[in-house]
Amino acid sequence: MVEVGPSLRPRGLEPPDGGRPARTGASGQRATVSSIRPVEVVLLVSLVVASALVRLGGRGFSLWVDEGVSLGVATRPLLEIPSVLAQDGSPPLYYLLLHGWIQIFGASAGAVRALSLVFALVGVPVAFWAGRSLLSARAGWMAAVLVATVPYLSVHSREARMYSLLVLLGLVAVAAFLGAMVLGRRRWLPAFVLSLAAVLYTHHWGLFLALGLAGGALWCVAGASGSRRRRLALDATAAFGAVVVLYAPWVPSLLGQVGQTGAPWSRRPDPAGALAAVGSVLGGPWVVVVLAVVLVAALVVGGRSGDRVGSDDAGVAGVLALVGVTTLVTSWLSSQVAPAWSARYFGTYLPVMVLLGALGLARSGRLGVAGLGLLVVLWTVPLPFVADGRTPAAPVPKSNVETLAAGLTEVLRPGDVVLSTQIEQVPLLAHYLGTGLRYADPTGTVADPTVADWRHALERMRTADPVAVLDPLVAGLEAGGHVVVACPRLFTDEDDLLWYRLMDRHCASATRALEADRRVVRTQGPVPGPDVRQVGASVAVTVYERVGG
Repeated sequence: MVEVGPSLRPRGLEPPDGGRPARTGASGQRATVSSIRPVEVVLLVSLVVASALVRLGGRGFSLWVDEGVSLGVATRPLLEIPSVLAQDGSPPLYYLLLHGWIQIFGASAGAVRALSLVFALVGVPVAFWAGRSLLSARAGWMAAVLVATVPYLSVHSREARMYSLLVLLGLVAVAAFLGAMVLGRRRWLPAFVLSLAAVLYTHHWGLFLALGLAGGALWCVAGASGSRRRRLALDATAAFGAVVVLYAPWVPSLLGQVGQTGAPWSRRPDPAGALAAVGSVLGGPWVVVVLAVVLVAALVVGGRSGDRVGSDDAGVAGVLALVGVTTLVTSWLSSQVAPAWSARYFGTYLPVMVLLGALGLARSGRLGVAGLGLLVVLWTVPLPFVADGRTPAAPVPKSNVETLAAGLTEVLRPGDVVLSTQIEQVPLLAHYLGTGLRYADPTGTVADPTVADWRHALERMRTADPVAVLDPLVAGLEAGGHVVVACPRLFTDEDDLLWYRLMDRHCASATRALEADRRVVRTQGPVPGPDVRQVGASVAVTVYERVGG
């Protein structure tokens, strides 16, 4: 029978000097990276190339609102980036890397998005290393194929945001943790410390992964005995202590961000939201069903054949499950207190899910190979019964700002006014329209249009008066000057969050005031009209011209 009870506790760890040969898991022969054959290198490179081809679409689309924020922060002087982020609410690592990338490759949409693709592609060999080193050669290939095709990475490899970097660093951190704490490979501890610190400097949700790993460390210590328990306790204390020391310089900034910035665009998730988050990362309910069937079959087939789960495999699986559940639960609980629940953050869960999935698929023999093939088809082939003829990660334009800006460049001149009723849209508008204009949002003029100021944003929007903001700006225009009002295309109702309803309310208020203002006349818009619905973070613009005193 399959042992899934006490054997899940990580017993039988290697001695500190690594003298005991690695035990062979039931999923196959565990191998080291040094034992990779040339043909495997060729296959791995081919898989990376195939992954790149799958993920090339959509790179010429207009940047969208979050990418405008990325570009605005990353184009600041390098030493200013950490302090600028006090307004944004994010850690600095991705922006620092993007800053260097832009210096070499430029700031076009394709160039800035390419960095995210690089992170996603590097994740393929990293997943191969993790699965092969921790589990088996077959599990390594399963993990590599999962990372090469999973929709979450396909989506975020084409966006100038930090989420593919978060997954890459998370893979290294989780794998190094398992190698050190479950398999007793102390030489992996430095990699764990550095990668987990880098996760924390990439996104605040890395804190939930750190909590999950801390829970896994306690489980490992509790499951050991005698000198091994003392060694594991010492290793865990030293490793997490080193992470704390490395992260300590950012803690004051983190506390300031927690106190002043937030996510007014997010709701508190209900209990079903936690399960939906898992499906979101994997590409939808069909994928969850396939994985569930394969993982259950792994246990059933193993039980019928008398196969016993290797102690190392069981230890890895048990700790992975604990880390994954802890990460999910703590992030869900945190969003009950301060809502910040978003599908793009769920990549925090992906490293654990990849390694668990690879283990289950590898243990399922031919069924696992068939299951992996079905997953790849579901993820990469447009099937009408799955996603209406689209793949789960099909590229979709999320913004029309670039197109609208192209139609305004011949109209606007330096000193003209752009009012965005969506605070976070200002950096994107400034990117495409230029910084020679005067920018404002409902809370007032924007001194630095390259950065979205999230400090106390909801309260500022509650008390905002866009009419009072516009009046002196219009008065300061010379005849022939222009006011552009940019409103998000939300079509809100009373069930929507206050954050979005305020945007619509301020748009209507500003538009009514300008329509009644005899100093200006409407010359364009709204473009696009109310009868045209566009997906994503699109906007509509209306242009007014100053005509008199």
